Amino acid sequence: MNPLTPLRVLRRGPVMPGPYRTAAAHKPTLFGKLAMERWVGMSRSVDDRLKTIAQLRTSAIIGCMW
Repeated sequence: MNPLTPLRVLRRGPVMPGPYRTAAAHKPTLFGKLAMERWVGMSRSVDDRLKTIAQLRTSAIIGCMW
């Protein structure tokens, strides 16, 4: 193999985060999680920066790495 030829990278597509991968086994739970994420993202009553800080703080309190 010539060292100047680019290596082919095998990709399987987009990787789903761990919590959603485990919820994918139970479709209603998966759809519920996706709907909640959509509603949180679409809500405009609170500033986006405040929502991000609240999510980070909550995940730090409960010990979630995601």
